[in-house]
Amino acid sequence: MAGAGGAYVPRHTPHDSELRRRVEPVAPRKTPPRRISVTRKPTAPQLTAFHAFLERHLLTISGVLLLIGVAGWSVALYNQIYGSGLIGGDPGSVRTETPLGGAAVAKSDVSFSAYIRTATDAATFAPSSPPPTITGSLGGGEAASTIVAREWSLFEPQRTAEVRVPAKPAPPKAAAPVRTAALEPTVPQSLAPAIAPPAIVSPRVPANVEAKTSLVDFETAPFPYRGMLPGSDRPFLADGRAGARGHVNFRGRMFLESKTFSDDRVLLHIPQGFDPSRPAVMVVFFHGHGATLARDVRDRQRLPEQISAAGLNAVLVAPQFAVDAADSSAGKFWEENGFKRFLDEASKKLAGLYGDQRSATTFANMPIVLVAYSGGFGPTLSVLARGGANQRIRGLVLLDALYAGIDEFADWIADHRSTFFISSYTPHTAHHNADLERALADRSVSYSSELRRNRLPGMVAFLPAGDVSHRDFVTHAWADYPVEDILLRMNDTVARIDTSTPVATAAAGRN
Repeated sequence: MAGAGGAYVPRHTPHDSELRRRVEPVAPRKTPPRRISVTRKPTAPQLTAFHAFLERHLLTISGVLLLIGVAGWSVALYNQIYGSGLIGGDPGSVRTETPLGGAAVAKSDVSFSAYIRTATDAATFAPSSPPPTITGSLGGGEAASTIVAREWSLFEPQRTAEVRVPAKPAPPKAAAPVRTAALEPTVPQSLAPAIAPPAIVSPRVPANVEAKTSLVDFETAPFPYRGMLPGSDRPFLADGRAGARGHVNFRGRMFLESKTFSDDRVLLHIPQGFDPSRPAVMVVFFHGHGATLARDVRDRQRLPEQISAAGLNAVLVAPQFAVDAADSSAGKFWEENGFKRFLDEASKKLAGLYGDQRSATTFANMPIVLVAYSGGFGPTLSVLARGGANQRIRGLVLLDALYAGIDEFADWIADHRSTFFISSYTPHTAHHNADLERALADRSVSYSSELRRNRLPGMVAFLPAGDVSHRDFVTHAWADYPVEDILLRMNDTVARIDTSTPVATAAAGRN
């Protein structure tokens, strides 16, 4: 109600004391029941039995585990040391390194007091690249003197690697059973009483389990040579520029001994699966002008790969002649029986590379196919005239190499009717091959322009190669990879390599 001043005066209700003392009952709050998980522990008897077992046998278990660990580490350590060549192993074995990236190989058999140098080579020339200018330096600008490689330390561990796999697939080979036929006698029957028969290699000698390619020093290598020029009274080397010893070639150019005629290395190759107890053949290759063994014979012309790709029981021997020079000098092969002495040393070095000295006699009696490319005709003429090993030569192959010696080649072919002779040529040497054909006709020797398969002995063939580049002739002649093709045509007299083991052949993947 309003008072006298206009203010609002609330009306109060009477005070109820009972209302203040009255309390409303409140229902109790219910709490949800708790769930308690219980993990059951193992019963006392099980836990006690396991602990008791451990307590009783803890010492025995620890001892067994310790012995097993010690034995395992001991076997691993022994295998590591044994494989490094520091202890045990075959002292005659040679481990080699694959020619990848121009690197050469490890040491040869120390029992011959010889070793293998690292080949320091220029870049590999592709077949399509232009030929290098014949100068005193390598095609890549590297001085020819650097070809003589640095020697490996005798204490450096030997290294192993597989031979590089070529890029071109091998021609298809039949899966028929391996055929093996005996070779012709390595010695004529008339000489049999005077020469002891070759020793039989023990069948316990295992086949070669990996391919081996090595550059090896030879005492009987063509160079260095300090003898006389054949048919002359003057020495091969004379004082050159600044008193250095050198040789003047047919073009009047001086080549110094230190750069051109001091490399005594020989390229050796034994393919994977080679077996000295079975019929085999030795391919001896004479390179041409402007060549080195590693850069050209091994990497560009692929001679080791061609040998391996054939799949036959064959080995390769390729000596170094003039280093990267336009020269066809034969060096020690000018000497009487110089080639025979070279082959005798090659048999020992091949046995060392193979890893068993018992095979040396087999290599010493192995028939030979002599392959000469380009300027290799010069040493070939010397070998045929006075080499002392004609009874071992089963075939002669000239790869665009008939530049001279028409009558000498004709006489040798006529006197060795059981051997085969093949000359493949470019238009540049076609007229020399025509001259040799006429010379053979005068000697009543028949010839053809085709190759027979499996019947090479006694065959004479002239094979024009058309527009093939002379530089590429060792890989592209009448056929791609002609050395491989020759070996494939000899499979009636040379055993096939056993490829039943899981080993990659050298032809798989070659360009």
